[in-house]
Amino acid sequence: MSASTPATSSTSSASSTSTTATTSTEAPGPTGPAAPAAVVSVDPPLGSGEIAPLAPLTVSVENGTLTGVAMTGPGGARVAGALSGDGKSWQTTERLGYDTIYYVAATAANGAGAAAVETGSIRTVAPRTLTMASLLPSESMGSVGVGMPIVVKFDEDIEDKATVERRLTVTTTPAVVGVWSWFGDREVHYRPQEYWTPGTQVVVDVEIYGINVGDIIYGQEDRHLEFVIHDALVAQVDNSDLTLRVYRNGVLEREMPTSMGKEGHLTPSGTYVVMQQDRRYTMDSSTYGTPIDDPDGYRTEVEYASRISYSGIFVHAAPWSVADQGLRNVSHGCLNVNTANAGYFYENFGWGDIVQVTGTGVALRATDGLGDWNISWAEWILGSALS
Repeated sequence: MSASTPATSSTSSASSTSTTATTSTEAPGPTGPAAPAAVVSVDPPLGSGEIAPLAPLTVSVENGTLTGVAMTGPGGARVAGALSGDGKSWQTTERLGYDTIYYVAATAANGAGAAAVETGSIRTVAPRTLTMASLLPSESMGSVGVGMPIVVKFDEDIEDKATVERRLTVTTTPAVVGVWSWFGDREVHYRPQEYWTPGTQVVVDVEIYGINVGDIIYGQEDRHLEFVIHDALVAQVDNSDLTLRVYRNGVLEREMPTSMGKEGHLTPSGTYVVMQQDRRYTMDSSTYGTPIDDPDGYRTEVEYASRISYSGIFVHAAPWSVADQGLRNVSHGCLNVNTANAGYFYENFGWGDIVQVTGTGVALRATDGLGDWNISWAEWILGSALS
């Protein structure tokens, strides 16, 4: 991604000051020592390059007060700043752009009104490239289930994971103890030790603008996200009785006969998180490596499809297997239910809600979907760059 310069601009300058001469009819006395000259300095020094966009620029004066400061960027746009109460310093109050030249002109006056002027320029750092962060859940979801991890994905490899992790903030009401854990070089997840409590309000801030994440790659922009946790919806099924039981806030709400993966296509046991829903969805075995014309191949449109894994496991309507549901496993890994039950699941479950499968003899990989809850807490915290 190419570096770009924010277009933010505003006006800021120190207010002008003046001195007024006084007149006396008395005979002049001895001449006192001359007022020391005002000395203006800029930090970082004028002429500097590779300035960090988040580093404030400060103009200060000795032996006087500032009478004017103007800092301008592309097109003459003024950079906002604030003058101290004593008039002796001025500092930027907005972040700077990448790879940009800024011009500074500062004036000051000493006690006798003699002016001092300092002018020059600085240049901010030029990233090799920028990285953008995307977040799950998305703002449009509003509310999610108790199993929803917070996922931050970057479009470049993150070398300095510790620095990035320090710039990720999760604020919850009520307070929750959670930890970030890395999944490779581009993805980091956050979850509590146990499922979220329904009603929890969550605020996520990803503050990576101006930060070198490694190899001269900088954050493109900050991200902000707010969401709330809805009712605890958990569906549980054991291979021994093939009944999908739905609990809402711990209370049994519905039982649904199901058929899971047959021999050779066993449904992995583990904790799944709902991660996509489609009213109608075309199941295509070729997307998972099995050609449609293979004896095990298929291309079938289904209703009320709720995805729970990247590898293609869904809870969906399967009217063709109703006679098998609750009795035997005949699917290619999905949880088959009748159309009415699939409609109920589709209407009530959503992103972040839980499906727990047990007793199938194979284990769900934590990376197959939002499988964060299949990692023990002890192992989870070791995935933090700050552990």
